[in-house]
Amino acid sequence: MKKNIPLKGLLGLAFVFLLSCDNTTDDPINQNKTTNPNNNGGGTTITGPRILSKTTGNGATVEEFITNAGVLDKGIFTDASAPNSFFTGTATYTGNKISKIKFVGSNGAGYDFDISYDANGKISGTTSNLLTGTIITGKSDFFYTYDSAGKITKIIEKKKMGAGGVIPTAYSQFTENTLTYTGDNITKVVSVMGATDNSGNPQAGGSLATTFNFTNYDSKINPYTTLPKTFFLVYSLIHPANFYRLSSNNVGNLSFAYPAPAPSISVDMTYQYDTQNYPISSQNQTGKYIYKAL
Repeated sequence: MKKNIPLKGLLGLAFVFLLSCDNTTDDPINQNKTTNPNNNGGGTTITGPRILSKTTGNGATVEEFITNAGVLDKGIFTDASAPNSFFTGTATYTGNKISKIKFVGSNGAGYDFDISYDANGKISGTTSNLLTGTIITGKSDFFYTYDSAGKITKIIEKKKMGAGGVIPTAYSQFTENTLTYTGDNITKVVSVMGATDNSGNPQAGGSLATTFNFTNYDSKINPYTTLPKTFFLVYSLIHPANFYRLSSNNVGNLSFAYPAPAPSISVDMTYQYDTQNYPISSQNQTGKYIYKAL
């Protein structure tokens, strides 16, 4: 029987194309609003260590990162699919490492991730529950492949999809993300989705592939590297269009080839920088990043 595979993360992320940054401090936004009267600056210029606090586009707050003493507690992402809607990720730590992240949308749907590490501190495995409110509607196991330099080159997700809170013992779907690098920047991610046999092995035919190209990087500091890489890795498992946030530098072009009939997307990113080599805004100043001093 043919299975319908949801194209999670392929749509609804157009906001990422608008973002750049501003090197001023600012208070956290009210989570129930998407705008902030102080988002054009007015704080103290930061010349030393910093952490990303929020991003804005066209005067509206797009995402915010709540931190305490330099530790990320929560990431709040504006959900463009509905007015005043948010997708919030809350991190839990074991020692100094993120061990759990729960992502929940304003509609109550989301994901609950558990992350494990090997003796060298690398992610060795991840599991997640797909949630509809408090009901678990699916379970996933993630498997990681590393190259000799310790970079993740492949992540395979094997899924068990259920109904009414009943989860089968057998796998039924998979997603395979294959990552390509140039230096410390991710330049391509090929994301393939399809059906599996009961053991999680991909079935022949019927798979859908999306290619995410991240190119024309600058040599400056990527603001997302001021926050935990694990948080954005897990976020990218939901929305693979965001894998570029794991790169060391700032992407200059985003080019996505989706399965037909969805159109391809190509967007150029340009930046203005401060003297500390952080982007401070897009060239047309419609997008900004706002930092918090450490």
